[in-house]
Amino acid sequence: MIYRYPNNDIQSFTHNLSETLHYLSNSILPFLICGDININLLQQDTVHSISNYVKTYNSYNCLELITKPTRITTISSTLIDHIYTNLPATKLTPGILINDFSDNLPVFVSIKSKMSKKWNLKSRNKHDYSNFNAENFVTEVQEALDNLPINQSNPCETLYSGILILEQCLNRLL
Repeated sequence: MIYRYPNNDIQSFTHNLSETLHYLSNSILPFLICGDININLLQQDTVHSISNYVKTYNSYNCLELITKPTRITTISSTLIDHIYTNLPATKLTPGILINDFSDNLPVFVSIKSKMSKKWNLKSRNKHDYSNFNAENFVTEVQEALDNLPINQSNPCETLYSGILILEQCLNRLL
């Protein structure tokens, strides 16, 4: 999930994105990149920096799943909420939800997958939170994150390590 502030430089954002895409493409894993990017894809034919942004994704064989406006006002329509992926389009069903909670419409993608009949969702994803202590969890996470090694050249690796720490702390306290 990415958020790009509306007035940030598109060229430097695209440069950083390219480094991330390079890392992800070398991992040979499927990925989704989504967020409130605040780059209007409806202007890709007229604004050079937006065209370069789209070409960066295309150069890594990524598909943009959201193709209709995601922010609609009385005076304009923009496509600023994006979902890009390297997954085959045949396995994906993207969409835009209509709501009045925000000025941006929520976007989503449903991914078709084959699940083994042995997979038991009821027992697999169920946790007992009756004895969960939120203060202990926060303290343990803070201590673990204070010791998290920061990889300046590969922020994705740092993020992944942080996610693993959160999962480990949660599993210990449940």
